[in-house]
Amino acid sequence: MKKHLKIPGISSPFTFLLLAAIFFALSLEPFGFATAGFLCLFFLLLVTKEIIKEGRLFHSIVYTVVFSFFVTCTTFYWMGNAIRNITGHGLVISSLLFLLYGFFSFYKIGIIFIGSFFFKKYRLVSETKFYLFIFPSLFLISDWISPMVFPVYWGDLFRNQILWRQMARFGIEVLGLVSVLSVSLFYLMVVRKEYKWKQTYLYLAPIFFIFSGNLYFLAETIPPEKAIHLVLLQPNTPYAKNKIREDFDFMTKTIQGVFNLGEEAIRNAPKPIDAILLPESSIPFLGTLPSKNPNSTYSKSFVDITEALVQLSNASLVFNELVWDEGSRNSFSLLKPVTLNTERRYKHILLPFGEYLPFENQIPLLRSLFPEVSHHISGSEFGSQVIKTKSGESVSFTPLICYEVLYPELVRKMILHSPSELTINLTNDSWFESFTETKQHAGAGRLRAIESGRPFVRAAVSGLSSAYDPWGRDMMGELPIFQKAIGYLDVMTVSHDRETPYLKFGPYPWRVLAVFGLFFLFFTSPRAFDSHKKKNEIEI
Repeated sequence: MKKHLKIPGISSPFTFLLLAAIFFALSLEPFGFATAGFLCLFFLLLVTKEIIKEGRLFHSIVYTVVFSFFVTCTTFYWMGNAIRNITGHGLVISSLLFLLYGFFSFYKIGIIFIGSFFFKKYRLVSETKFYLFIFPSLFLISDWISPMVFPVYWGDLFRNQILWRQMARFGIEVLGLVSVLSVSLFYLMVVRKEYKWKQTYLYLAPIFFIFSGNLYFLAETIPPEKAIHLVLLQPNTPYAKNKIREDFDFMTKTIQGVFNLGEEAIRNAPKPIDAILLPESSIPFLGTLPSKNPNSTYSKSFVDITEALVQLSNASLVFNELVWDEGSRNSFSLLKPVTLNTERRYKHILLPFGEYLPFENQIPLLRSLFPEVSHHISGSEFGSQVIKTKSGESVSFTPLICYEVLYPELVRKMILHSPSELTINLTNDSWFESFTETKQHAGAGRLRAIESGRPFVRAAVSGLSSAYDPWGRDMMGELPIFQKAIGYLDVMTVSHDRETPYLKFGPYPWRVLAVFGLFFLFFTSPRAFDSHKKKNEIEI
């Protein structure tokens, strides 16, 4: 006789998938309910249980596609605006492309569903071993081997819970792993009705241990190093399509507007400024690097206003520009006072279908579908940059452009290659035209701050401009979204040689343990031929 955990009134796996997708959305910004993240994982566990019970590969594939679509519609619905702006097409074609994207964008859930199906189909594994070892390992592996256009990790569901998210010091994959493990422990305790203290101890002790570790990290005192006073400009430059490039009035108005905002920020600064941050695409399409190439983006007006702001403030200007250097480059640039020399670091990870068009040479038709996609090429240098403060100290920082904040391994690689004392991210979310997307994109910075153990500062052209300390706590009030704004921020940096477990070890030990655990359990468990059909199997 089989025993199953049942929820009154709910029996369909599709209902579980819909509930999981809804709770997925509620766990991320703008809601940020960590409880919803645990409920999402719980309903995914129930779907996995149904897949094992049904024993059909086709069902696991269908559930993968359905969940991907549900998550896209409930959480990442703003992709519809992005697709329309990138393609330049009307509602019908944009909607079709959105549907296609929705069915496959979150395919990583298939690693869990299909992996669980095959494991239980060919091996007899106890429910305890499956949910405590195999199930969490599949989640970690899905984070590892599933590249996405906009990377989302299971640990992201918990980045708004100040205590639980401290586990990200071991990496976002570990944060997801311990969250899944905690859900599995609660599930096993409930279905087995282990409610006596001596019984529940075995299930709650690991969760208590995780909480204790998080409390230790949260209570840690990090010695401050240097103080730096930053000004964050938010010019609210509208999303500019390619046809705007030749619009003289628009470009002139944009350049003048940026200068006026910077001049106002300098005039009203409460203390001497160490650096001004000008976000990505504040002045679109243009740059300050001279070039004889016909595709040069050089603009004398851009040069004039950047140098004027530096001279007025006697401070460094951190800004974004498009330059032509053996190709079109998205540059993180630092203009220094006195010398007026500019240091540039080119964006490493480019946004597919935004900054470059994958398979364009093989499928020329794609260019007609995505006419607004740029032709950028990536950079290869990973060096940090240095700001000289008014007190004469040098503050090194890791430069990130927009989308790069979604890649923890890139941030780790950059810091290890050239140690820094904080991270600065220049970004542009205006082309999504979504409050939700802006909040979600900004939220990723919380976990990069915890993983790296460094303050994280985000300057966004239309918002959300924000800053987080090494525990992922807000360091400044959020500037209003889709409005011009100025933010003043004092940041206490950390030592450039500060290490966290993630910086020291990376994600590799946990990946090795997950793969080893799966192989060990697979090859040490007895074979199961259609074990789901055995009448004498007891499933709890």
